Amino acid sequence: MFLVLSLQLLPQWLALFLIVASFVTFSIAGFLIVHHFIPAKVRQIHNDVAGFVFATLGVTYGVLLGFVVFVVWGQYDEAKTNMENESSLMLVLHKNIKVYPDKQVSDQMMQGLITFIRQSVEEHSVDAAGVPPEHASQTIDQLLTLVDDLVPNSGHEQILYFQILEHLNNVIKLRSLRLDALREHSPSIVWIGVFFGAVITIGFTFLFGTENFWGHIVIMSLLAALIAAVIYIVIELDDLSAGSVSIGIPHGYIKVLETTASPPPLPSNSS
Repeated sequence: MFLVLSLQLLPQWLALFLIVASFVTFSIAGFLIVHHFIPAKVRQIHNDVAGFVFATLGVTYGVLLGFVVFVVWGQYDEAKTNMENESSLMLVLHKNIKVYPDKQVSDQMMQGLITFIRQSVEEHSVDAAGVPPEHASQTIDQLLTLVDDLVPNSGHEQILYFQILEHLNNVIKLRSLRLDALREHSPSIVWIGVFFGAVITIGFTFLFGTENFWGHIVIMSLLAALIAAVIYIVIELDDLSAGSVSIGIPHGYIKVLETTASPPPLPSNSS
């Protein structure tokens, strides 16, 4: 939805302020219209029936909103865990390639790995919308082909070979899951239910009649602000490619680049 995408591009405080202000404005404007045409004394007659219906409505919408929050939070937590595992595996993969006994093969694998990491970082900075990076995918496929064609010459090389192959396959798998998470969004029917339910829930409070006019407005405004805040949480967690909770490049990628770019330590003078 265009509205959701627009809010995700704004600063967090501004997006939260706008959605809360919109919901509160709707609640006040709607109540003033209803209050103008239907006096409070008339609405008070139906408070008992309206209260019973509103209780059922509130529970139904609360369950719906809670379920949506639970789902998007689970997706975010899973994506974050996968990214952390990918980061750790990248560090281990880099270390295993670095200590591989065959220096020529080690250099070839290291060159492919560094090229893949640089392409991943560059493509992520250019395209933050979660479009699958093609160049990095081709590079890591070439690296996997290179590893598959290796023939270890010793027991030590064989042990490292299987570790490198296993970690490389796991990195490819976790990277694919990370890119899939960046592309996933809640279906439109979910957003229709969330926003339509919010309108009905807030709008139903217009039908209550109270003697305290301003007290009624304050109660409705607080309810609208609470619903808006929870919906904003769903908006932030739904798109992991943008916003304050976005999933970026794993830290292990950056750390490998920093390690590669740093000069080797100078040999210590020993007497």
